[in-house]
Amino acid sequence: MKTQTPEQAREQLAAAEAEKSEAEQLAAALAEKVRSGDESVQPKDLTAARELAEFADLRISAARRKLDAAAEQDRHQRAELVTADARALVETDDPAELVAAVRAVADAAGILARLAHTRRDRIAAMGDSLVQVETELAAAGIDPGEIRHRYGVRGGREAVILYDPLLRVRSVRPGYVLAAALALGLSSEQLSELRDAMPSALVVGEQVTEAVPALADTLRHHAA
Repeated sequence: MKTQTPEQAREQLAAAEAEKSEAEQLAAALAEKVRSGDESVQPKDLTAARELAEFADLRISAARRKLDAAAEQDRHQRAELVTADARALVETDDPAELVAAVRAVADAAGILARLAHTRRDRIAAMGDSLVQVETELAAAGIDPGEIRHRYGVRGGREAVILYDPLLRVRSVRPGYVLAAALALGLSSEQLSELRDAMPSALVVGEQVTEAVPALADTLRHHAA
């Protein structure tokens, strides 16, 4: 028997149901004629209509079985294709490129963090020196604000300002710099995932290495 597609089986079922409906309507119409006294209707006519409806009912049952078989065959074929693709994905997965990218990001993040930390320390140290000057001015009875008018500069641990011309450097936390850099390369959905991951970064790191064991050595190296 030729295998049908689910669509073909549904068409056969619909045709059988239509035949049954037509036969039942014919039988009902003939029966009503007999009740109305129409003597042109013969017993064989009514019997034939009812038998046709019964036969159509059998065809409906057959069509439903064919539809079930066709649907099962279709599911099986699609499942075989999907599972074959899944097997190929697992067997050919190569995390080397991902590992290399993680290493590159980790190295770049380390460099960026060190640069940001060094800059922050320089600004803080200069701010401390300027505050010391203000302290000495105050000890000499001079308004600390005079540092701006006398020397054209003022600052603290978070920022240093020049007033002529007006220039300013502000300190920024290394973590904020890293976050800004990541934000430049991530979509809004990925940023949302990152926000979810950061409060439990250590746990997330374990989950990542469990999912991609090849990353374990890389992450351990950078954590050390």
